[in-house]
Amino acid sequence: MSPSRALAESLPCLAFHHGAGRTTVIFDVSEKKPIAGYIDELENKQICPATHGFMLARCPASMSTFLWTPQSCGKIELPPLPIEQDLFIDCTCLLSNKPTAPNSVVLLVEPYATFIWYCHIRDDQWQKHDYDIGTQPALDLQSEDKEVITPIAACGGKFYFNSTQIELGVLEFCPAPVFSSIEINDVVDDIYGVELAPAQVFLVESDGELYMVSLLWAETIYGARVHRMDFSKQRWRKVYDLGDRAFLLSLFNSGALCSVGESGLRENCIYMAYPWEQTLHIFSVKDGSMETHKLDDAPSSDKAFWVLPANHID
Repeated sequence: MSPSRALAESLPCLAFHHGAGRTTVIFDVSEKKPIAGYIDELENKQICPATHGFMLARCPASMSTFLWTPQSCGKIELPPLPIEQDLFIDCTCLLSNKPTAPNSVVLLVEPYATFIWYCHIRDDQWQKHDYDIGTQPALDLQSEDKEVITPIAACGGKFYFNSTQIELGVLEFCPAPVFSSIEINDVVDDIYGVELAPAQVFLVESDGELYMVSLLWAETIYGARVHRMDFSKQRWRKVYDLGDRAFLLSLFNSGALCSVGESGLRENCIYMAYPWEQTLHIFSVKDGSMETHKLDDAPSSDKAFWVLPANHID
């Protein structure tokens, strides 16, 4: 069986990408082992995970860029992307809608700089847009840095980002980028853990709804909480049960498996992958338990992301 077909039959999987060597190793999470061989379409490419079951691939030499889905090995050609190589590896890529939808936007967000790249499907070039959404305290607490977009999720044709207790950022294209925010009502103190303990916050789209996942820290990670955005009331509502779903997180992308089915993953759970530690944390939303699994056969890499089924391509 070819590596591409093995990948398609093993979704969802983890991809471990080494930026310097431009190699991508696909890892079967349920079997805890790599899928043998290299994916021809991704060889010698820089890879950025995208939504809707796609990856964004770019050739560093020619800058040729395309969206690729392992489910059907389908490819959507995009304009050459003139971003610096060192910046591309840390970017987040999102689609506003399925690629066949009218005016679908491909958005590339660089997490350490205040600019975005975007293009509409069938455009002949990418557009770079510098933004200013305010400032935040610098690490030295003596100055301020410009605020950057992270985390971010696509939902209902818009992009939502930088959720705090008091507001949620919104980005939409009309057709140029327009920034706004939603004021959050009825602030929930436990979003960020006990007594506002530090948390890693992720935004996840599932079945047309927006969720926020908070991984709670106190020297080490100890739990997770999930909230769903109630847009009619402009508030986050705590979620105690994901049903048959699983939320899949990494530092480079997040997504939802609407039904775990025969994937080998557990329902009603949150999965969080850390490539440098070669570990996978699993949190049960229902009972609050947590497990840590070592992925000893995973390759050494600087980037890990989830490869999800393409449920919205038609």
